[in-house]
Amino acid sequence: MEINNRIKNIPNTKTLTASTLLKHFSILTYLVDVQKLRNIIPQKFDIYTIKVDGKSFGLISAVTFIDHDFHFKKIFPFCKFQFPQTNYRAYIIDKDTKEKCAWFFGTGLGSPLVFIPRRIWKMPWFYSKYKTKFEYYNNYISYKIEISAFNNSANIDIMEDEKSNFITKDFDNFEEAILVLTHPVTGYFQRADNHIGKYKIWHTKMDIKTGKCKNAYFEKFEKLGLLNRTQMKQPYSVLLTKEIEFIIDLPPRKIE
Repeated sequence: MEINNRIKNIPNTKTLTASTLLKHFSILTYLVDVQKLRNIIPQKFDIYTIKVDGKSFGLISAVTFIDHDFHFKKIFPFCKFQFPQTNYRAYIIDKDTKEKCAWFFGTGLGSPLVFIPRRIWKMPWFYSKYKTKFEYYNNYISYKIEISAFNNSANIDIMEDEKSNFITKDFDNFEEAILVLTHPVTGYFQRADNHIGKYKIWHTKMDIKTGKCKNAYFEKFEKLGLLNRTQMKQPYSVLLTKEIEFIIDLPPRKIE
């Protein structure tokens, strides 16, 4: 199984390899018109699609969490940082390797450290202010986040289902759904110099719970012309996990 291979393939620790425990992890995924994604994402990649009621759609997600103890494993490992973060991504296929990957439209970070990926690695990251409120008693009774950022404000109001109901009927099988939505390990992005950047991550298998959306809005998706406000209130799926360990293979590299 491909997902087991990804879990076993722990990256070697390099000078800038980072590790972090992510808490209050959520993924809000949306169906989106394939051509809208095709207009944005480089031709090097195919758009990953699923069929819903006989029509093909691409998939995009807003992934939000709290980095609890971000640190570099070799350089000053005792220096640990905590900050909220939101990744805005689409699901793609590398035409050369056929790997199912993620394309990152941008990342909001609730820390002045955002200047490192933005300035040094030319990543599409931006500073965001967060207000968070989580109520957790064996599950998320309430999960609320307000994000303020220039042209990238957002809000999330979701809750966990009493009984999880992970959607798989639109995928080839259960593994495919898990692999695509929760376990892309290679990410690509448009650098500030218009080159394509690439980096890799590793994480354990997620203890996935499903949820319901009371309200959601992501200005990033609206500005990109991918979704309107009404569509954002009706995600294709809401996934949550209380915490999960991540390893990030840094620095990202320019591929073309």
